[in-house]
Amino acid sequence: MTELEDIGGTLTALLDAAVRRDPRATAVAERQRRVGYGELDEISNCVASALVAGRSEALGRVGIWLNKSVEAVAAIYAVLRSGAAYVPIDPTGPARRAAAVLADCEASWLITTPERVESLRACAPELVDRLSILCVGAEWEDALSRYAGAARVQVPTSADDVAYILYTSGSTGTPKGVVLTHANARAFVDWAAAEFELTSEDVLSSHAPLHFDLSILDIFGAVACGGSVALVPDSWTGLGSGLVRFVVEQNVSVWYSVPSALRRMADAAGGGELAGTRLRLIAFAGEEYPVRHLRALREVLPESGALYNLYGPTETNVCTFHRVAADDLAEGAPAAPPIGLPCPYATSVLTEGDGVVLPDVGEVTGELCIGGTSVMHGYWNDPAKTAGSMIETDRGRFYRTGDIVRRQDDGRLVYVSRKDTMVKVKGHRIELGEIEAVLELRPEIAEAVCVVAHDAAGTARIAAFVTAAGSDSPDERGLRRHCREYLPTYMVPEQFEVVPGLLYTSTGKIDRRSLTLAAQP
Repeated sequence: MTELEDIGGTLTALLDAAVRRDPRATAVAERQRRVGYGELDEISNCVASALVAGRSEALGRVGIWLNKSVEAVAAIYAVLRSGAAYVPIDPTGPARRAAAVLADCEASWLITTPERVESLRACAPELVDRLSILCVGAEWEDALSRYAGAARVQVPTSADDVAYILYTSGSTGTPKGVVLTHANARAFVDWAAAEFELTSEDVLSSHAPLHFDLSILDIFGAVACGGSVALVPDSWTGLGSGLVRFVVEQNVSVWYSVPSALRRMADAAGGGELAGTRLRLIAFAGEEYPVRHLRALREVLPESGALYNLYGPTETNVCTFHRVAADDLAEGAPAAPPIGLPCPYATSVLTEGDGVVLPDVGEVTGELCIGGTSVMHGYWNDPAKTAGSMIETDRGRFYRTGDIVRRQDDGRLVYVSRKDTMVKVKGHRIELGEIEAVLELRPEIAEAVCVVAHDAAGTARIAAFVTAAGSDSPDERGLRRHCREYLPTYMVPEQFEVVPGLLYTSTGKIDRRSLTLAAQP
């Protein structure tokens, strides 16, 4: 992987290098469809040509509202090649949320489907009238035909330019855009390619949706080594048997996902279906992986398969890593493996209070703060929030993760808890305040509080407690329908409880601990 040092610091440089290496090598696999690097490059160049045609000003941001597909991957490279930043939008989310994202990032273009354009027009007609839109289908095919063989679109781009904006849950009820540069992404991707010893023979799975930060390794890690990325069908992402079948049929060698997906896979692979596969490395991130479930996964994998625990908020990319060892899985081991040591491009400090840096020696517990090349440029159009998320020290600028960790004597970090109300459910980072703000839009609700409870299997789920504003009691079915209009599926509470009043602590704060206990099955 030493070639990475010589091909430039942008994400498009990775594709250029892969095309030079072997244009016929498979770049993307979607079910039975195979697209080589040369074809992917040609498609992305045609789409980029359509985006920049007749425009003298910079494109800025381009929304991509598509299911994961060859077209979606090509659209990403087309946007990057045109010098713009891509903004992936949850394809399962409501049109209202898509409209909020597109309006907030001031997108110039939207690449989507005709059906989604109509759903967007129904809730935000003025936005649709302002946007330039390219629909997959007849318009897409027309662009491929019109610009076939066109001169390469190569808008000058530097490593410090914005590559993509990922929208995460916001405490005010509005999603917040995390702005990441080519350099931010390349720091992680280049390291992962070297650490995981990726080669052109590797097939990387793509389980995460494109608006989720785990997708960065899937899409760009594959192109960094000239390997291929195999797109998990949307209908299989939640099915353990489907994931096992996918690994076998697509000859996957490297898998990356949230632990909840791997738990389903392990449960479905009890018959030894994975033991004889090429699966040589599994990385997981996004939530804790209890050791008891890791042992079950280890038992169904090929003996030589490596396990990696990766950690990092969207704002930092992956910034720490730990290769799971036999001791981590032994009887009497801690309940979850450590999140490990900082990646070479990242630096870390632990703080307490308002940012007092704790000593670097000995065992200490504090808020994890991350600095280095992979840390975000900032939040889109929100300098105040950006400044509030950072601390300045004599060692430089650090992002405050909000995660409380313990640094062991050997330097490895162990996750302890969240500092605030942001939680992770099935790998998705969620600000409970956003759900509460949506619920409180309903006139019959006086107050809403959301907590995360766990079922007997340890699976996290969101429970909402609401109080009535008048004599009319809120209806659970109506509340669920209301949430689906504003929130993606993974943020809709699974449990709604109408209560006469909320519980409070002696200091006057909402007693979330008691509500969490009340939500347990």
